[in-house]
Amino acid sequence: MILFCLKRMVQLILVIFLVSTLTFLLLRLAPGDPAYILLTAHDVPVSEDALTALQKELGLSESLGSQYIQWIKGVVTWQFGASYVSKEPVIEELLRRVPATLELAMSGLAVAVIITLIIGISTAIYANGWLDMTGRLMALLGSSIPSFWLGFLLIYFFSVQNGWLPSMGRGTLQHLILPATTLGLGMGTIYARLLRTSMLEMLNQPFIKAAKARGLSNRRILVFHVFKHAFLPVMTLLGTSFASMLGGSIIVESIFSWPGLGKYIVESINMRDYPVIQGYVIFTSFLFVSIHIVVDMIYALLDPRLRVH
Repeated sequence: MILFCLKRMVQLILVIFLVSTLTFLLLRLAPGDPAYILLTAHDVPVSEDALTALQKELGLSESLGSQYIQWIKGVVTWQFGASYVSKEPVIEELLRRVPATLELAMSGLAVAVIITLIIGISTAIYANGWLDMTGRLMALLGSSIPSFWLGFLLIYFFSVQNGWLPSMGRGTLQHLILPATTLGLGMGTIYARLLRTSMLEMLNQPFIKAAKARGLSNRRILVFHVFKHAFLPVMTLLGTSFASMLGGSIIVESIFSWPGLGKYIVESINMRDYPVIQGYVIFTSFLFVSIHIVVDMIYALLDPRLRVH
């Protein structure tokens, strides 16, 4: 198990290094001068002298190699520089918005898990019945609706038409209901179909038939034999989705004006705020890979055959 963990940690370091290098190069190749955008955003006359001075202040006048070395030093020390716009340290800006994104991600994951369990288990137990047909239809509709459209539909019905729930901002539990539902509904319906398929496959396995022959109750077989094995692939995908949500659900946060990482990075991209974009990519990559490592460890504990890889 120790060797398993060490391999995953080496992979984490390699991913962070490759992502940091690729992000740095792609940003420099992308069109748009951050200095020019900042000057025009503050209604400052864009003269050659002002542009050159600001480029020097931001470190953009240095050679590409020099900028890269400074960036790699920052990655190693976990210091991503200061934002071009706010002049605040990037790591502080990111950490300030993590609680909002974490709150939304956990709520969205909870919605997805609830929908997955309810639809997935019920449709598997009552396969080919009316409940199965209804659940599969709901899963198909839920997975077909784009998240941005679903968000607007929820805002229109629950906020505009009836005024039951707030449509934007963060503060109370009511503010969380619509964005969490938007975030988790699509994932939950997709994973419900996967759970149903996995459970039906498990029900036909020889060891399930042997358990029935030994006289075990249907509830015990479903909980301790079928569900335990069928939920493993779903758990992997839930971990991946949670990691993505922690990186900032850009569409959902933008629709509901949720003050998290997703909304923040959209604003930074529009301003070509290099330090923020680079720091965001590294920060979210670290979260993404770390959660994958945790999921792999849990998977290895549940299935010892994976520990040799």
